[in-house]
Amino acid sequence: MREFKTSEKPLISKLLSMGNTEVGFFEVTETQLKKSIIDANETIRKTFAITGFHDFNGQLQGQDNLQKREVFLLTSKGLESTELSMYRPNTKDGDPRIWIYRLSQLLPTVLSGDVVAVIQDGDIGAVVNITDSARNRNSLEEVEKLFLTNNFDSLSGVAGELFERLEKLALKGPLITCRRGDTAVGYAIESALGIEANSKKTPDYKGIEIKSGRSLQSNKNKTLFAQVPDWGRSPIGSYTELIEKYGYLSETGLQRLYCSVDGVRPNTQGLQLNINYFDGVLEERCVNEQQELALVWDLEVLRGRLAEKHAETFWVEAEEVQTGVGKGFILTQVLHTSTPRLSALSRFLSDGTVFVDHAGKLKPSGAGNRNHGMLFRTKAEHLPKMFKVEGSYSF
Repeated sequence: MREFKTSEKPLISKLLSMGNTEVGFFEVTETQLKKSIIDANETIRKTFAITGFHDFNGQLQGQDNLQKREVFLLTSKGLESTELSMYRPNTKDGDPRIWIYRLSQLLPTVLSGDVVAVIQDGDIGAVVNITDSARNRNSLEEVEKLFLTNNFDSLSGVAGELFERLEKLALKGPLITCRRGDTAVGYAIESALGIEANSKKTPDYKGIEIKSGRSLQSNKNKTLFAQVPDWGRSPIGSYTELIEKYGYLSETGLQRLYCSVDGVRPNTQGLQLNINYFDGVLEERCVNEQQELALVWDLEVLRGRLAEKHAETFWVEAEEVQTGVGKGFILTQVLHTSTPRLSALSRFLSDGTVFVDHAGKLKPSGAGNRNHGMLFRTKAEHLPKMFKVEGSYSF
């Protein structure tokens, strides 16, 4: 499928932030329109499987096993009810296929090269021609209404318990800490909650991850998880080797590698992320004449880490204040998320939504290195499209 156009990206972001949904995409071709056949590509199959909308793997071949679901197609007149068929033909090894009934009739402006999104939450399904909507500046408001979720006026269970504890901390005033840097907020809050500092990969509080920072504003980086590459499959065999090859000398004469790497463009070290869909891996390459491969991560491992770490998360915002006994933090807001959009992770890595931060340096006299891990991060503004937003609460 082709790359998304600049005009299409805001609409795609809007779809990705709608409730507890998954979104798959396909590019329209002349063959599809003539033969009424659309290949169910990986994004379609995976998003259907995640929500239980349809399982192609368990579907038998042949027309007798064809299944249909009602979906709503966004047209110039609003939402129109139609059907989406899902089947595996007897030919070509039963490659999964779909078709949207009355597609050309309900959407006569559809063209070869248009990108179409299929959005669903396991029960309700909708189809949006992203390219046509961008051309005509159509609103997605009616599609949003299909996937309205609860108003989150109240919390229950562990989430309610955790919010009550945070609310009590907020009422006590500033949380004092002697720590400095990016970890100071998290340490102050977790210490006040009685959570011991540790390097465990599991969530912090009874299955809920707590991520704390000074701001939930759009340009602030939020760490999702840390994950080293598959050293066995990577040409670079260690963090030390990575710093030696792609690092730079600091003013103190130490070899360092402090940089962000994304899938949009090479950074100053020439490093860039690349999705290898054939092998199912994320690659970090040096974009030079040789296109050197440096690091490799298995995409399923990354999806697993995101699912494990952020099944449910409290993103806590705190304001830094100075007190008579030192620096402190006042809790101001919580963004409550769940259900990471695992099927879209490869796309998020490609378009810069998720990036990798390196933070390492070699010690003097070749005594090894010091690093803070390879951090997979995003901007605060991207959290609503990466996760289902359960609610936003102020103290």
